[in-house]
Amino acid sequence: MCKHGGYYTCHDRYNPGVLQQHKWENCMTIDRTSWGYNRRSASADYLSTHELITELASTVSCGGNLLINVGPTADGRIMPIFEERLRDLGKWLHVNGEAIYETIPWTFQNDTLTPGIWYTSTESAVYATVLSWPDSDVLTLAAPVSTAQTVVRLLGHDVQLTWKEREAGGMTVAFPLLTPAKLPCKDAWVLKLTGLAKSSAQAPPAKELKVDEGIRSNNNDNRMIL
Repeated sequence: MCKHGGYYTCHDRYNPGVLQQHKWENCMTIDRTSWGYNRRSASADYLSTHELITELASTVSCGGNLLINVGPTADGRIMPIFEERLRDLGKWLHVNGEAIYETIPWTFQNDTLTPGIWYTSTESAVYATVLSWPDSDVLTLAAPVSTAQTVVRLLGHDVQLTWKEREAGGMTVAFPLLTPAKLPCKDAWVLKLTGLAKSSAQAPPAKELKVDEGIRSNNNDNRMIL
């Protein structure tokens, strides 16, 4: 069942949560209960913006694409709650899109010490999507191996962040002291780490299937399909 089409798609809302050896797609809906418009849906039936970003970050970190469905009304209208969610996601991607588009999985998909961290990477950088602002404005990361050349930035914020190497491995990062109005985005934030040790290597790209197995995709094609 998982092998039909250009990507592996096992079932609705398929998200294995771990790196896969082939490209796959998470097909899901903003309405938790329906692919079509359901006028009986309550506000609790819709995914929040934070939940959508979490789904996006975890999917791309594990080598997948995310397909987000919204159900139009019978006359073709998109309801305001769907529009609000998509606009919120677009605003977040405007700031943090470089952590999603044209990235590949890193050696680690999530942090081995701090929950709510999802990693992606390019040839020159590692990105850590942080789903909750850290307590006391200090974040501990166990996965990255720093060097004297390591630079840490918060996407949407121009100033380099202060970090320290941990004796137990990894690093601590001091988040900037910002008022809510000064935050670059809401719901989740992305750290860009450059100059990491070579041991902080990229994971191998997702395995392509043979042509006769139907694969037609680019391994770096991390699309968000609306």
